[in-house]
Amino acid sequence: MVTRLIVAGCGAFARELINWAEDAADASRGARITGFLDTNPAALEGYPSYQLEWLGDIDDYRPKDGEAVIVAIGDPAAKRAVVARLRERGAAFATLVHPTAVIARSAVLGEGVVVCPQAVVSADAHVGDFVAINVLSSVGHDVKVGAYSTLSSHVDLTGFVQTGEDVFLGSGAKVLPKLTIGAGAKIGAGATVMRSVAKDAVLYTTPAKRL
Repeated sequence: MVTRLIVAGCGAFARELINWAEDAADASRGARITGFLDTNPAALEGYPSYQLEWLGDIDDYRPKDGEAVIVAIGDPAAKRAVVARLRERGAAFATLVHPTAVIARSAVLGEGVVVCPQAVVSADAHVGDFVAINVLSSVGHDVKVGAYSTLSSHVDLTGFVQTGEDVFLGSGAKVLPKLTIGAGAKIGAGATVMRSVAKDAVLYTTPAKRL
């Protein structure tokens, strides 16, 4: 049973997740974030409402019984690297779903997924391990989101979209139905994707164009 949550990485996204975890704990009497991992022990100074114990850098972490880690890193490659380092140390990982998010009964969430406020994961969607779905984003029916991907706020993946692993979608990006986004692709803020996207491509603007 998880009784204590640890957040890995302490940028702005981590401060958001600390709030969302508190909301989730209040709603379900679940575990709260009590410590953080970061190279900078003063990462939360200037934010007096975050009274968390600094536990050292990732490589200093020694898991304890009842602990689980939430990875608060948006960049997919950096997130993957941090997860690998934590796995080497025997870390367990938590999935965080904000109480205002809507998760269909037939949807599947992988390990370490983060679903932020008012996000939607629709019927028969499959969300891979360590995917982050930010505020007001929508994962449509039958969508498959590859592991370590990040959806920024207001992203819309419409029905039957499939993404590879390590995909990053900027705020307000939209992907039309049944398209495929190749692994490692980056879709810029506000882009509307109207054709399938190759592996490692970078797209921006509307309609989306390759950079």
